[in-house]
Amino acid sequence: MLAQRAGLDPKMVVNMVGPGAGGSRMFQMRAPMMVEGVYEPATMKVATWQKDMAIIAEFADDVGCATPLFTLTRPVYAAALAMGLGDQDTAAVFEVLKKTIITDPESAGRDRK
Repeated sequence: MLAQRAGLDPKMVVNMVGPGAGGSRMFQMRAPMMVEGVYEPATMKVATWQKDMAIIAEFADDVGCATPLFTLTRPVYAAALAMGLGDQDTAAVFEVLKKTIITDPESAGRDRK
């Protein structure tokens, strides 16, 4: 979304960032799915990750370990399930973000000059 908002071609950004220091294996696997809006075949389904997140959260609680960033992502995955994306790859959370993040510069209330 940031690349698109900046007027860049998202596919070009993925191709440039993926193999470099800013990339990762997950970026290389999931960023192209996000650019294309195609989340199959799923390497990790949203529904499976939601189950795993519950197990991880319970474990962290049991050992008294705060997981602030992990905790912040849980509602995003829950929204993906609510949108019917449970059988899609976890990259499908991009669809949730597209609906919840302001992407129109005019709506952002900023004067971009």
